Amino acid sequence: MNTELKSSLGLATWVRDLANAGGTGGLNWHVHALRSLNRWLPTRERIAQFLASIETTQTHLLLIGPSAGWMLPTPWLARFKQVDVVDIDPLVPLLFGLRHGKVLREHGTQLHFHRQDAIAGLPQLLREFPNACVWFDNVLGQVSVRLGDEDIAERQLRHLKLLLQGRSWGSLHDVYSGPTDAAMALPEIKTVGFKRLDNADEDTAQVHIDGKPQLLSVAAQGLLTALNAKGVWHDHATAGVFPSKTSTTLIPWAFKPHYWHWLEAGWVRP
Repeated sequence: MNTELKSSLGLATWVRDLANAGGTGGLNWHVHALRSLNRWLPTRERIAQFLASIETTQTHLLLIGPSAGWMLPTPWLARFKQVDVVDIDPLVPLLFGLRHGKVLREHGTQLHFHRQDAIAGLPQLLREFPNACVWFDNVLGQVSVRLGDEDIAERQLRHLKLLLQGRSWGSLHDVYSGPTDAAMALPEIKTVGFKRLDNADEDTAQVHIDGKPQLLSVAAQGLLTALNAKGVWHDHATAGVFPSKTSTTLIPWAFKPHYWHWLEAGWVRP
C-alpha cells in the first residue's frame, strides 16, 4: 500500500471517528452530552459517590473510553499522579482537557492521551502499563452496539475479567436501556445495591437486590418497572463483566427525557 493511499485511509478513519467514534461517540455525542448535563446531574452525583468510596493504592490510572469525561468527577481523577486516557474519538484530548485539565494540572496529575480502540487493544495496553489500575468509563455497554451481535459481545465481555486478573479495575456500563412512559411521573434517581451470585443464564441466575435474594429475571423486571419502562428495552450484554459475587451499584440515568438507562458500577480488587 503506497503512502498516499495510507494517508487517505487514515484521514477517512479520522473523519469517521470525529463524526461518531465507531457508533458510540463523536461530535453528535458531545453536543448531546453538553445539552444534557443538567438533566444528568443526579446520576453524575451518584457516580461521584461511588468512585469516592473506592480505595486503591495505585497512583496510575488507565482510563478506557471516557470520551470527554462528561460523567467523571474531576476530584477522583486528581487522586492519581498519572492518567492515561485511551479513546478512538479525535476530539477527546481537546474536550477532556477543557473539562478536567486545569484542575489536574493544579494537582500535578500527568495527563496522556492515546487514540485507539482500547477494547481491541486491551492486552497490549495492560502490558504497556503493568502497574496501572483500570477504569472502563461507560464503554463496555457499547460493545454490543458496535458489534451488532449480543452473543459475540457477551463472550468478549466475559473474557475481560480473565485478562484483568491480578489488577485493580472497575467499570461503569449500561445494563439495560429503553423508553419510559411519558404519561407517568419521572422516576427518582435512587441507586440499588446489586450482586450476582452466579453466572448462570437469566432464567436461573440468582442475585441480591439491596441484599434480598431473587432470580435475575425477576430482578430485571423490577428494575424496569422502577423506571416506568414502556416498549422494548435493550440488554447491553454486560451480565458477565464482573466476577460473580462482586458487589456493584445500579444507577438510573435519564439519558433522554423519556429514554432511560440502568448503569452498573463496580470495582474489583486483586
